[in-house]
Amino acid sequence: MTRLGKIAFANCDFPYYAFEHGKTHSYDIELTEAHPVELARLLFNNELDISPISSIMYTKHDNLLILPNLSITSNDFTKSVLICSNGDMELSDFDGKTLCIPETTASSATLIKIILHLKGIKANFMRCGGTDIDSMLEIGDAALLIGDSAIHAIGKYRIIADLGNEWKKITGKKMVYALWVVRDDFAKKHPGKVQNVLDTLISSKEYAYRHISEIASVIGKDKNIDCGFMREYLHTLDYDFDTESLESLELYFKYAKECMLVDDVELRFFKR
Repeated sequence: MTRLGKIAFANCDFPYYAFEHGKTHSYDIELTEAHPVELARLLFNNELDISPISSIMYTKHDNLLILPNLSITSNDFTKSVLICSNGDMELSDFDGKTLCIPETTASSATLIKIILHLKGIKANFMRCGGTDIDSMLEIGDAALLIGDSAIHAIGKYRIIADLGNEWKKITGKKMVYALWVVRDDFAKKHPGKVQNVLDTLISSKEYAYRHISEIASVIGKDKNIDCGFMREYLHTLDYDFDTESLESLELYFKYAKECMLVDDVELRFFKR
């Protein structure tokens, strides 16, 4: 049995749809669903073998290999990595302001710090438990929201920024939010199992690309999100990991190091 993680957001329901609905062979996989930071913790504690994790979490452990051809990436607007506020603010007004960051995010928390650093803006960052927007806005001037909670905030709160768009404007690059990784020790002992899971995920992803409208309707109904919006949302995301994505990830890590958030990073990939 291979223990596989799944991010508990709509953006991960999409590439897992065929796998979870019997459209592709599952190869004896046990699935655990949680938010990205929790999945990384489970992986680091040897409670998972393979999982998607926040891309920045790859830098926190030296026993990980990146699975090829899989990521959660955007080429501009993400619609699910947002800075929200009740007030009339812009990012340029953030000097001295407090931004609440939920404990469930790592890559996006790093991304907003990089963006503000590159803009020369010094904000205060406060980690908050949970993802309740009103609670965060009672404490801070604005809140970082990711995943389904960000989608549900659209139209209810003022959107200051979409971080995918802000990153694109600054760098001209894609933004890689999540990677699928395997523990190096597990890959050495069970390369065949890793390859089987990789083949399953690639097959499931390719099925999803061919059936976006069908899957968007299912996810939208399940998550109480407008199905038309869900179709648009899924079209903004890229689940491949191509050369451009790799270059974008390397630039993201470079800026994270400039902000003293990570050390040097060596990218290592699973190869059977």
